[in-house]
Amino acid sequence: MTSSKQFTGVSRTLLIPLRARAEEHARADALFRDPQAQDWFQSLPWGADLENWYDWRYQICISVRTKLLDDIAAHHIATYPNSLVVELGAGLSSRYYRVGKGKTEWIELDVPEVIDTRLTLDTQTSEHRFLATSVLDWAWMDEIPAIPSEGILFIAEGLLYYFEESEVKQLVQRLRERFAGATLALDVGGIVFKQFNANKAAHFGAPMKWFVEDERDVAALGLSVVKVFPLLNCYPERWSLIPWLYWWLPFWGSLLRNFCLILETRLNPVNNNYGRTQKDCDRQVAG
Repeated sequence: MTSSKQFTGVSRTLLIPLRARAEEHARADALFRDPQAQDWFQSLPWGADLENWYDWRYQICISVRTKLLDDIAAHHIATYPNSLVVELGAGLSSRYYRVGKGKTEWIELDVPEVIDTRLTLDTQTSEHRFLATSVLDWAWMDEIPAIPSEGILFIAEGLLYYFEESEVKQLVQRLRERFAGATLALDVGGIVFKQFNANKAAHFGAPMKWFVEDERDVAALGLSVVKVFPLLNCYPERWSLIPWLYWWLPFWGSLLRNFCLILETRLNPVNNNYGRTQKDCDRQVAG
């Protein structure tokens, strides 16, 4: 059995979404089914210190985030028959089994200690490959199959919070240089997200560093924002008073709207320094 003590820093956080998905699988009204998460979670010990971070709110947030990114991936696969999905900082994601198996080529990328654990739980195939490397070690980009960039979907789920802003900019710049036209799906957190998570994450040895005001900060990286999903506005039946606050209290509504955003974006060529937000796209269509 793999011990969670083998993980350090950010790598340890993979146990939190794994538990959330396992618990979602067990719900009668589950947003998705995930037997892999259930099996894998039972194979890994849950450290007592993790209870100081995880609670029902994380279970809902992670499950809704998972469902939204699943839908983006499923739509991408349906749109591009010769597609490729690359999960950056994949952790123990089981998205391949939910939406991609038998439909597309899939790459899970994470640091060696995480991939070593995945290999004890999962099986690598020619369709479903694992890359043991840091996202910031640019050599991994040479391992990406030579297909039209439009068919590639990069997913950065629960990852970029842990990067310095300069590192996020470098990563997006490199992706734009190599894969302009590809899709990048990611989640970003605002000021309330920072207040809710930062202290817990730092105490856990995984300090969070990058937060945004809203999707305009993401567009400024050189990305065209195609779709924006405010997490707390999705699947309102899973939230208690939050939807009411969202719609009826303007100040809190804005903060809650930007608590966590799930974004589908397009990588602009490097000669286009400014991305377009959804409002820009709507204005162009209307104009």
